[in-house]
Order: sequence, then structure tokens, then C-alpha cells
Amino acid sequence: MKKNKFLAMMLAVGMAASLIACGNSGSSERKAEGETKKMEQSEAENTDDLPVLRVATMPFITSLPTEYIIKNGLDVKAGFKIEPTMFATGAPMNEALAANLWDVGAMGAASITGVANYDMMIIGEVLESTDGLGVFVKPDSPIAQAKGANPSFPNVLGSAETVKGKTILLPIGTAQHFTTLKWLEKLGLSMTDVNIVNMDTVQAYQALLANQCDIVALNVPTFFDAQKDGMVQVGNLADLGTRYVDMVVANRKAVEGKKEIVAKYMDCIMEACEALNADKEMAADLLVEYLKEAGTETSRESCVSDLGRVNFITREDWKDRDLGKFARELGEFYVGLGQQEPSLMEKFDKNIDDEFIKQNK
Repeated sequence: MKKNKFLAMMLAVGMAASLIACGNSGSSERKAEGETKKMEQSEAENTDDLPVLRVATMPFITSLPTEYIIKNGLDVKAGFKIEPTMFATGAPMNEALAANLWDVGAMGAASITGVANYDMMIIGEVLESTDGLGVFVKPDSPIAQAKGANPSFPNVLGSAETVKGKTILLPIGTAQHFTTLKWLEKLGLSMTDVNIVNMDTVQAYQALLANQCDIVALNVPTFFDAQKDGMVQVGNLADLGTRYVDMVVANRKAVEGKKEIVAKYMDCIMEACEALNADKEMAADLLVEYLKEAGTETSRESCVSDLGRVNFITREDWKDRDLGKFARELGEFYVGLGQQEPSLMEKFDKNIDDEFIKQNK
């Protein structure tokens, strides 16, 4: 009997100790959760106090370095906070600059219009490519059958006779537009010899498939879709003997009013470019995620192909590189076609600023 009472007493003590332990454990967990929330709240408050840099982005590989900066918190570590704004192409991005809606960003051919009309500055370069931009026709097009019109560029298809008067769909003022003009030049034609219609890349490609136009100029990922679908590429950057550079551009007001932050951003861009070049698997994962978040249909295969055609420009590259060389080449090309005034070349003298590049060499 005494033995049973003793066992009951010990059981009660054990249960009480267990309840106390559980209570202490729950209290510890709640305390830890509370500390975590306090830390997160403190970090958020600290971030809110940081100066903001408004960065214009686009749903293309061009903006991947900025996305890397944001995802890895390089901006916060450097003492500022990126506030991104998405634009479909460079054209609306230029218009937003006129309204002072962003500080820095990256773009290609549209930067020429920005410099010419909106006092945009070119302060760096983000990537270089020789593929992924092309002019396409359907396989049964006479243009696809015309070979050797320019012996100096044997891989370029089409001829003056087969192309003249045709309708070309593309987004005006973009890399596709530049590629198309280069193609026409190799055939001895100019933009006045064809009918160029402004249209979004995806819609333009659908129009080609529906026989609603003769020619389209595409970039990735639609570029890869056209290749898979058996469309014929009549001219691309490599075949045309040129390359394409996407540049870091800036609002003059930001360069003059936020110089320290802009310098930090350029430092982060170079760190991001080095990381993206070094780890293609990570870069592909990030590009897939970024494009899907931007509402762009893509696949990992396309993203891997896209990354394979570009080289992100790093500090090491700037040892043998001059800022603005491609921009001037592009500007001279457009001036020669009559699309820009000759005064554009003078604007480059004050709008190409290598100050931030020199700081990061």
C-alpha cells in the first residue's frame, strides 16, 4: 500500500516537472520568436531609413544584374535601397525619364533616343552579345531562298529585289530595330525601301505565323521560339559582323544629386556581373525566377541559351575597354540613316561619363 502511494507521488511530481518544462519550453520558443520578429522589424526600419535609388528595369536579361543585387541585398549592404520600376521596353523607359520617374537603369539601342531627346547619360555597360537578335521570315518566303547578295557577308539571306516593299514588324527604337537596319544596309537598302511597323515582339511573331507580315525582328525568348518552329533567320548580329552592348544609363538629376549612391550602384553592378559570369547555374535559376515574376513566359532551357550568348561586363573587362564606343557607333549609324540629327554626336561628348567606371577599375 505504502509502495503504491509512493509511486503515485513520484508520478505526480514527474508530471508537474514535465508541465513546468513544457511551459518553459513554450515560453522559450515564444521568446525566441519575439526576438526574431524584433530583429526583422528592426532590419525593416533600418532599411526604410536608407536613401533610395530608383532603378528602371525591363523583363530581359539586361536587368538581371540589378535583380541579383536586390535578391542578395547588395544595395542594403552598400548603404542604399533599390526601388525598381518595370518597363516593357526602352521606349516607355525613355518617356518616363522625361517625367523624372527613375534614376538609373540599363538599355540598348533606345539609349540613343534617350541621349538625343531626354539628356540621358551613359555611365557604364552591363553586357555584350553577338547572338539572340535576328531577322526572321517563313521558310517558304522568297527572301529565305535569296543567297549571296552581299559576298562580304555570305550568311546573310535576302536581296534588294526580294525585300524591297515588304512589311517588317518590330518594336521601334530597340535592339531589333538596330539589327534590322544593319541587315537592310548589307542588302543595299534603307528603311525607306520597306514598311516598318511598330509592334511588340510576341505579337509581331504571331503575325508572322498568321501570314500578316513578311518579316519580323526578334529577341529572346521569342528568338528561340522562332528557331524551334523552323523559321528562317536571314540575318543576326554575328552574320552582320557586329555585336550589341546594353548600357547602364542615368538621369542627369540623379548623377548630380545622388552621385555617391550612383557610384555604389555601379560597384554593386560590377559585383553582380562577376557573380553571374562565374555561376551560370545560379544565373539561370535567377533569370527563370525573375522573368516569371515579371509575367514573361519562359523555360529554363531558354534562359540557359540566353545566358550562353552574353558576357556580363566586369571590372577586369574595363582594363581594355572604352565606355561609349558602341554608343557612338550606334549613333553614327542612326545619323547616317537620317534617323537622328548630326548634333547627336556632340551630345555624346557631355552625356557619356566614365567617372563611375574609373572609380571601379
